[in-house]
Amino acid sequence: MSVDLIETETAKAFSHTTPLFNVADKVIAITGGASGIGLATATLLAAQGAKVAIMDLNKTHLETAAATIKAAGGTVMATVVNVRDAAQVDAWIADVVATFGKLDGAANLAGVIPKSINIDRVEDLKDEDWKFVLDVNITGVMHCLRAQIREMKKKGSIVNAASIAGLGGFAKNAAYTVSKHGVIGLTKSAAKEVADRGIRVNCIAP
Repeated sequence: MSVDLIETETAKAFSHTTPLFNVADKVIAITGGASGIGLATATLLAAQGAKVAIMDLNKTHLETAAATIKAAGGTVMATVVNVRDAAQVDAWIADVVATFGKLDGAANLAGVIPKSINIDRVEDLKDEDWKFVLDVNITGVMHCLRAQIREMKKKGSIVNAASIAGLGGFAKNAAYTVSKHGVIGLTKSAAKEVADRGIRVNCIAP
C-alpha cells in the first residue's frame, strides 16, 4: 500500500519549517518549468515568495503549470521557448528583465533523453538522434547560461541540470552521457569566469 508523502506528518512538518534561504522578491528564470524537476522547483520557489519565469516547449503543460502556481498565490511568467533557438532564448531573458526589472537566479533544467537509450551502441548511433540530444542538453544550456549571465546582477545564482551520467560512462547511452559531461564542464568554466561578480554557477546530477 503506497502512502502519499504530502499527507504524512513528516511532510506536514517540513512544509512549516522556516527555509534556510530567502528568495522573497527574487526573480528566477527556470527552463523545463512545465513538468518534472522544473515544475517542482518553480512551485517551491514561488511558494517562498520568488517571482518565477518558467519556459517550456510544451504550451499546454506550460499553461497548466502557470495556472497551478498562480492559484497557489505565486507570481509567475510563462513563455514558450525552444532552447535550441538562441534568438528565442535571448528574447525570453530580455522579456523577463523587462517584466520584473532584474534577474537574480536561474535553473536550467530542460533536457531530453534519446529514444535510442539502452538500445543503440556507439556503432549504431544515428546522426539525427545525436544532434538532437546535444542541441537540447548542452547547446541549449549554453544558450540559456549565456543570456542569463549577460543580464544577471552581482551575487546571482545559476543551477544547471547535469546527471549521474555526466560523472561516468554508460553503455548504450552515449549521446546523453556526452551531453551531461558537457554540462558539467560548461558549468565549471562559467563558474570561474563569473566568480568575481559574486555569481555562483553550480550543477546537480540526479
